Amino acid sequence: MNKAYRRILIAAGMAGLVLSGCQSRENQQVTPAEATVTERTEEKALSDIYKEIEEGVELPKMVVLNDNYIANYFGIDLAGLEEYVFTNAEEVIYADTVIMMKAKPETDKETLKEALETMIEHKKAELENYLPEQFKIVEKGELQVVDDYIYLVISEKAEEIKTIIEQYIK
Repeated sequence: MNKAYRRILIAAGMAGLVLSGCQSRENQQVTPAEATVTERTEEKALSDIYKEIEEGVELPKMVVLNDNYIANYFGIDLAGLEEYVFTNAEEVIYADTVIMMKAKPETDKETLKEALETMIEHKKAELENYLPEQFKIVEKGELQVVDDYIYLVISEKAEEIKTIIEQYIK
């Protein structure tokens, strides 16, 4: 084989290697670790997060609370929120509650947190003597504050629900 022919083959082989290493990101496999990072950084509206909860977690029939109820029962000024979802079990025999709020940066998060803590205490008082199993669920309810987000999950399926929420709120 002459030198010129050999050089052409080597150059073609090198070009092939270089080009095969430059495939688009779309064609590459994403490792589970990369997928997790992508999922956590994706922004999602609270209403969309709640839809994902509804689709992925078996809950009793839930109702979305209206603005008047939220303002009157919880004492929350909705003008201080960018977005929110307040849901309760439709039947009072279930304690299930999922509340997610994104406060405006200037809103006092402590006031919002206190409003939810008061609601938890009222719910405990309502259930303690009448539905002890549901009372225990309320006792395990967790109120979380992450930056401008405040969320409360009261449910037997709390861990599943929080896993979904925490994919988007971290």
